[in-house]
Amino acid sequence: MSIIDKTTHIIENKIAPPLIKISRNRYLDSIQKTFITLMPLILFGSLFVLLGSFPIDAWQNLIEPIADYFTDANNATMGLMAIGIATAMGYFLSDFYNQRGEKVDPLSGAMISLFSFLILFPVGANEEMGSYLPADNLGSTGIFTAIIVAIISTEIHRYLIKKDITIKMPEGVPPMVANAFTALIPVFATLVLWWVVRYLLQLDIPNLVMAGFEPIIAGGTSGIAQFIGFFIDRILWFVGIHGSNVVGSVMTPIWIDMLADNTDAAAAGESIPHIASAQFMAEFVRVSPLPLIILMMMSGVKRYKTLGKLALAPSIFNIAEPIMYGLPIVLNPILFVPWVFGHLFLFGFSYFVISIGLVPAPFAAVPFTVPGPIAGYLGTGGSWAGAALATVNLVIMFFIWLPFFKVLDKQALKEQEENEQQTTE
Repeated sequence: MSIIDKTTHIIENKIAPPLIKISRNRYLDSIQKTFITLMPLILFGSLFVLLGSFPIDAWQNLIEPIADYFTDANNATMGLMAIGIATAMGYFLSDFYNQRGEKVDPLSGAMISLFSFLILFPVGANEEMGSYLPADNLGSTGIFTAIIVAIISTEIHRYLIKKDITIKMPEGVPPMVANAFTALIPVFATLVLWWVVRYLLQLDIPNLVMAGFEPIIAGGTSGIAQFIGFFIDRILWFVGIHGSNVVGSVMTPIWIDMLADNTDAAAAGESIPHIASAQFMAEFVRVSPLPLIILMMMSGVKRYKTLGKLALAPSIFNIAEPIMYGLPIVLNPILFVPWVFGHLFLFGFSYFVISIGLVPAPFAAVPFTVPGPIAGYLGTGGSWAGAALATVNLVIMFFIWLPFFKVLDKQALKEQEENEQQTTE
């Protein structure tokens, strides 16, 4: 057994199973679904940060009368993200149990989680504004609190229903009404718990949670931590597992926090604090398979040429599945090095170029289907240097793929010629 075969065997049988098991954990599964659901709002907020900070004087002069409104749009989405997380997390975790036969109503779970979270924020009042809810920890700084509150609240809800500690309604009552009465005791018990914690014990949960998570966030936002996470992503993809989903199930809360910090800094005209963000990897590291597809279209192997033509359009929009499983890249020993270490090289190269100031760090979330150079331009707030780096990285990957594809192409061409000879005979 070759070294690559041994490595693949170890990954498939030792490394991948526990990672997959972790990603399928009910809490991580719910977190992942929550952030996927909120992604349109994240993109909306990032778009308005981008529009409000687009570095063209004519544009800035044009929007000057309404410039603050762009920040307001971001504040109304990214700035209130924790509210959405608490709601969606309660819904998806309740739905997880509901789908497994437990009588946990997802909508009730969402409402319990939402108001359990909101009760942690005392309502203020003044003559000018009237009553108001402080929004300091309703954005990125409230993300972990929202997740923890949603989990605890949903588990209390589930426990009380499982133990049948509910108000029972007679048969014939409409399901919506029955669910409302069923949730009455869980709602009361859960909200009283958080009321006691916040008001009687005077515990500021959001600030306590953030203080406790600071070491984790600090470690997770470092270039080294993100590099390791991306390495795992590439390895899992190589053995046919959706590495981005597995890694993302753990790292997404940290990525969202980094994105919020970066967009806030961009809106304030400050330097971007995090280089190795999810946007950095999406726009400069996890590049399109277009270079490899160009090589396939230049190949003398009919199968590669045909597949390259079919995969060309999807690859322009960063969709790699046609060649991941069609070429394939998955479990292909010859392509292991460029797939894993080629992209890791891009990580290090791009990080270095940004860290020395040649290219600005990306701060705006761009849909993953936006072609690389355009994404590099938009993600860095309209910097041509961002577009140039994304383009250079595609060229680099072309030359990284080239020698390995030549080996693959030579083997496939030999097999094709042998098959054609057998056909003519």
